Amino acid sequence: MDSPINRHDKYIYSKDRIVLTQQELNLPGIRLFAMHNIHNTIFPLIPHYHENAFEFTFISKGSISFHMQESECEVSGGNIFISFPGEVHGTREIPISLNEQYRLQVDISDPKNLLFLNEETAKQLIQDLKNIKRHIISTDIKETRPLLDKAFELALSEGSHLLIAGYLIIFFQLMIAASKEDRYYLTHDIEAAVQYVEDHVTEELSLHTLAGICNLSVSQFKQKFRRIVGISPRNYINKKKINFSKMLLLKDIPVTEVAMQLNFNTSSYFSTVFKKYTSMTPSEYIQAKLGNKETE
Repeated sequence: MDSPINRHDKYIYSKDRIVLTQQELNLPGIRLFAMHNIHNTIFPLIPHYHENAFEFTFISKGSISFHMQESECEVSGGNIFISFPGEVHGTREIPISLNEQYRLQVDISDPKNLLFLNEETAKQLIQDLKNIKRHIISTDIKETRPLLDKAFELALSEGSHLLIAGYLIIFFQLMIAASKEDRYYLTHDIEAAVQYVEDHVTEELSLHTLAGICNLSVSQFKQKFRRIVGISPRNYINKKKINFSKMLLLKDIPVTEVAMQLNFNTSSYFSTVFKKYTSMTPSEYIQAKLGNKETE
């Protein structure tokens, strides 16, 4: 397996992704400010780290699974994933799909050049960020997203650097405050529905059953689930089924049998859904994984 890389992003301007680097931003201490609006599956993030820099990934819609050395974080709408300076992270073999996100990289190597703050205030901000004890911060999306929207809009139009810095400083302060709160990422009813999916992933999972667990109508359940988890319940169910199917496929169980075990109507529909979430067919996935094992 290749060693993790110290990743340096390049400038990108496309329909799905806009990546502004330090050169385009000219904003002290900000290495990167990016917006992703991903409608089609893209390749996974290989293991990497950012030397002397925090990276904050704010998910405004959808979800993404990040992996560190010994843990996994499922980050959904309104939540922020933090990778700390030098920390290796990525998505393993899981491609990235169906989400909207902002990414910010903050260079902490020089407190004299950070968002126009004086050195003492910059050092305090850096220390507050280092004191955060978790990788996922749950925020009020109605408060935090407008700050990033306005800051990014200004960055694209080469607007006031001081105003951009002001929006980002407020965003960081709200995030730091949220990190100190003992809040649930899921409400108790949605947490029960999520656990039911985990426990019954091979079964046919109807929205009526999950809504009943939450004592909600189906329409109320769908709205609440999407608001809290960041994706629709059917999307969530399919992601869990596909993740489970990978284990079965690598046990040399035929694709048709895996489809039946997971209650897909047909093997062709299973293959279609599998490719949507992995960018590969089941057969291509098996070949890729077995090929990797042979070369290890």
